[in-house]
Amino acid sequence: MQNVPLFDPTPLLDAFRASHLSTLLTAAIGHYDVGPLLAAEPHSFDRLRRALNLAERPAIVLFTALRAAGLIDVHGQELSLTPFGREKLDPNSPFCLSGYLGLGVYSADVRNMIDCLRRDHPAGEVSFVYHDDAGPSVLDDEKTAGVLTRAMADRARNIAPILANNLDLSNAKLMLDAGGGHGLYSFHVLQRFAALRAVILDRAPALAVAREYATAMGVADRVEFVQANIHTHPLTWDYDTVLMANILHDYSESAADKLVTRFAENLSPEGRLMILDGFLDSVAPGDAPVAPGPAAVAAYSGLLFSMCEGRCYRFDEAETWLQNAGLTVQSERITLPAHGSVVCGRKQ
Repeated sequence: MQNVPLFDPTPLLDAFRASHLSTLLTAAIGHYDVGPLLAAEPHSFDRLRRALNLAERPAIVLFTALRAAGLIDVHGQELSLTPFGREKLDPNSPFCLSGYLGLGVYSADVRNMIDCLRRDHPAGEVSFVYHDDAGPSVLDDEKTAGVLTRAMADRARNIAPILANNLDLSNAKLMLDAGGGHGLYSFHVLQRFAALRAVILDRAPALAVAREYATAMGVADRVEFVQANIHTHPLTWDYDTVLMANILHDYSESAADKLVTRFAENLSPEGRLMILDGFLDSVAPGDAPVAPGPAAVAAYSGLLFSMCEGRCYRFDEAETWLQNAGLTVQSERITLPAHGSVVCGRKQ
């Protein structure tokens, strides 16, 4: 078994991400005036986002923050203020806090978030994902990618040993780690299962860091490092396990769906595909795509939204991707620190 941290990192990571929930709430209240709109009458998801001139992704991120904070509720496609939301956001309420909360719009961070919401685009012009048909990516800049990869590794060290201890890969032979970056999730699993091998697919600068870590952990002889575009690189290995750890949230919903299908296609029979991420709660079929929480993951979604093309996805969205790929969703989930979970699909 792997040695695990003495202390749960969740409270510290929650505190780090919490500011993004605050910026979303301030943007919704102080800039978009959601309170008066919903105080007048409930709105459907699409009607509300059109009234605010928001595309679907920023609307999902913004409205999820409001719901996770207990300010709005969802009934089918209809969004309305909760009693708490009506008391604090309705301008006719004697206890309305909109003026006070709206002061946050003078913050540079809030103005930056408003710009991201308006443009449906990450802050600035920096891309943290790679596309063949896009411009240069920071993921191919050795210095920047190295800093980013090592930063992600700090979080992984707190979580990867717990993942390894909760997995049973005793019968697995080869694990494909898609966009594996630092590789620590795979390396901890390799330390526990001596017969397992792994292939790490990523860009060259990330792989340089991964090679260093694999050597330090004594598993380098069981790892193949492959410089690859995970969207197009030929998947010629005979693999029975796929790990997609904190990668799908970088991409749009359609791109994430396609990636899951792509890696599931060549998965060996009875093989499994594991999605590790921070997931929002599911919504009922036909309901508006606005999760009730958790609030900490809604905050994390705001962070991702401001940095990449994706967001935090819901459990039901990940399960749909697995089903679309022809996999059977496993009922058991692995729960990890910092609101992480593993959703798994198996090829029958």
